[in-house]
Amino acid sequence: MTLDHLALLATDAEAFAVAVETGPADAPIAGCPGWRLPELGAHLGGVHRWARAAIITGAVPQLDPAADPAPSELGQLAVWLREGAARLLATLHDLDPQQPTWHPFPVEPKVAGLWRRRQAQEASVHRWDAQRAVGQSPSIDAEFAADGIDEYWTVMLPRLITREHLVVPSTTFAAETTDTGQRWVVHGGSGRVEIAAPGVEPAACIRGDAQHVLLSLWGRPVPANAVSTSGDPAVADSWLALGGA
Repeated sequence: MTLDHLALLATDAEAFAVAVETGPADAPIAGCPGWRLPELGAHLGGVHRWARAAIITGAVPQLDPAADPAPSELGQLAVWLREGAARLLATLHDLDPQQPTWHPFPVEPKVAGLWRRRQAQEASVHRWDAQRAVGQSPSIDAEFAADGIDEYWTVMLPRLITREHLVVPSTTFAAETTDTGQRWVVHGGSGRVEIAAPGVEPAACIRGDAQHVLLSLWGRPVPANAVSTSGDPAVADSWLALGGA
């Protein structure tokens, strides 16, 4: 089944806004140390505005945050979030996915369709962050989470490595999902994250349902028995540290 990233983005953006206006404002964000709900809200709303500007111009956005600042009061922040999400969704809806564009991700060819998936995955994990912070029991659909794992390896981790100047482990690592039956094997011997050739055996592996594997890759807390790692613990730790950097 093909995922409808725009519908998923719309649902998660609204759930995120509801969690933000639920509060409390001082709720800590476990996956983003030092952040509380207002900081998380300002981040996602800022991402929505930045991504929309990039889509419209096809170039690096030149936004002035002071022109549209994130409110600190939670109710007003939720309104600001909904406004930004609605504009982003409208822009994405009118977008030709095959249109050549600029984006900051080391993915070729550079076409506009990448933005739909990226923004849906961004909203999904941060919606989970916000709901967890306000005492809800969030979850991510298995198929969508598996899509997020794939996007992590092929889009976001390469971007993080470039942006944050992270050192790629020179080892081979695997991620397996018990509910969707998928497996990714990656290696970093070239200094980049690459999907390993068929038959290559990893030095370590993380295994669990798609939701908890995705959250673990992104450095989010998961229940103690939700995932397991096998093989060389140092290899597993070095790969899992990247998403939480």
